[in-house]
Amino acid sequence: MRLAIVLGVLVGLGLSCQARRVEPPRPVVRPPAPTPVRASTPVPRVTPPPAPEPTPGLRATEAPAGRPRIAIVFDDAGGSLEDVEEIIAIGRPVTVAVLPGLAHSSEVARRAAAAGLEVILHLPIEATGHQPLGPHGVRVSMSDAEIAATVRAALHTVPGAVGVNNHMGSLGTADRRVMRAVLAVARQKGLYFVDSRTTADTVAADVAAELGVPRASRTIFLDNANEEEAIRAEVQRLISLARTRGEAIAIGHAQHLAPRIVAQMRDEFDRQGVELVPLSMLVR
Repeated sequence: MRLAIVLGVLVGLGLSCQARRVEPPRPVVRPPAPTPVRASTPVPRVTPPPAPEPTPGLRATEAPAGRPRIAIVFDDAGGSLEDVEEIIAIGRPVTVAVLPGLAHSSEVARRAAAAGLEVILHLPIEATGHQPLGPHGVRVSMSDAEIAATVRAALHTVPGAVGVNNHMGSLGTADRRVMRAVLAVARQKGLYFVDSRTTADTVAADVAAELGVPRASRTIFLDNANEEEAIRAEVQRLISLARTRGEAIAIGHAQHLAPRIVAQMRDEFDRQGVELVPLSMLVR
């Protein structure tokens, strides 16, 4: 009897254990941690520098370094006191080229210098057409000594001259010997030389370079046509050339309309940012 009871208890316990059997816990599957991404080296952002402000009145494609400069020379002075007064009245540092040995050459040179203008000798040199030279003209038939004496005599009639340019000269400026004799005096006197370029065959600037004489060459003539509109157009062309190249040299004539037109156009030079300077500032 007892045995039966014990067996009954053991069987009950077994069933109870089966009823309570619990499934073993499932492993928790966690998603893999994301692989850290290495940050790439940031590319620095380059900010372009601001565009430079354009110079007032100049197109950016034309603006040279610094303010463009123009020298204007008025040739053939010396025959009239009225002519030089008109040049002085321009009120800007233009240059007066005085022919030697004329009735008013010395007085014109003195008046121009007293007004603060630069004065140079406008030396007559023989042309291919053999036009009359006037006093103190240099001919290719002269010896070196004769040329030197002629240049010194011409300078004596133009007091205060700081340079020389040629009057006519299409024959003489193409002759190396002639120009060497002329420029040797310029070197001795400490003068500069500006080639008026009356011929494409000129050697004047080359010889000046050989002798170490400060030099320059004419860019344009203002008054080949002595008419108001033509001169105005040449002044505008002169300004344009100076703005493109940085500098330019123009020649007009004292007895023509050029001094009056330049005086009337003074504000145009200022408006376009161009400076009028003495000729000596453009020699090298």
